Amino acid sequence: MGAYVVLNGLLALLISSLFSILLGFIYVIVMRKLNLGEPINGDIPANHLEKVGTPTGGGLFFLISITLTLLIFDKFKSPQIKILIVSMWGFALVGLIDDLMKVFKPDSLGLRSSRKLAMQILVAALLFWLFSVSSLQTTVVSHPWFPSLSWDIGFWYPIAFLFYLVLFVNSVNITDGMDTLATQVALSPLFLLAVIGGVFGIGYHSGEVLLKTASGGGDVMFLILTSIGALLGFLWYNAPKAQVFMGDTGSHAIGALIAVSALLLKVELIALIGSLVFLVECCSSLLQIISIRLFNKRIFKIAPLHHHYEKKGLQRVKL
Repeated sequence: MGAYVVLNGLLALLISSLFSILLGFIYVIVMRKLNLGEPINGDIPANHLEKVGTPTGGGLFFLISITLTLLIFDKFKSPQIKILIVSMWGFALVGLIDDLMKVFKPDSLGLRSSRKLAMQILVAALLFWLFSVSSLQTTVVSHPWFPSLSWDIGFWYPIAFLFYLVLFVNSVNITDGMDTLATQVALSPLFLLAVIGGVFGIGYHSGEVLLKTASGGGDVMFLILTSIGALLGFLWYNAPKAQVFMGDTGSHAIGALIAVSALLLKVELIALIGSLVFLVECCSSLLQIISIRLFNKRIFKIAPLHHHYEKKGLQRVKL
């Protein structure tokens, strides 16, 4: 049974990557013919100015690739799959609105930060409700192999849940400022979560129940592998010089995928450790904002951190 679960996931990875390559080809052609590209903020490294007009919103085609693959394998009966796909599409919709505003209103910077945050919290609240009605919600923040590192935070859990989701979504979004960067960084925590989900799923099917949530570990692994396949297909078009950007549509979906997978598997702390690059990028932007507002002084030449090093002349390949 364990080998079947893994092979099924790997087959889904292959199929979703092929879907992504095909749909990406169509997406780039259509967006170019419609002349729909993203305007670039001038306050960035000079080498980014040549990217003005590059099609954005590429997250849309890799999300469709994931959804089509799930339909082929008839996976929508799983509550874990349902929650994951709702989370990805829900947050992607927020990002899509932002991308469309940037494309159709070139002078606009997209959604105001306050409005975007409000929409993100609304989607996160919907997901918390879905967790509750699916009997997957628990107030315990846990470590699967060290029970002593588990805490029941009770009343604070809903707040922590919302914060965790919004933190991941925005951290990935902030990191997505350079060709392939967000996707490549995301692959590490995604592979980690896929392995954990596979271990839980195989353990459950063999009668070695590791956690209350282990029954859905195989399904979580399946969707993550499907998503990795779609992201690999996306990389074909996002590698320098990028033919398409994932936009907020894609970065929001990836952030949701990592966070919700960790919440379903109850490995919230492990996911945070595996996503340190995203968190550092997010913190660099936050520190820059605080420093400018309180002291009218910049800590970095430009935030987030990868743009700071670009400004200092560090070659992209080293970032």
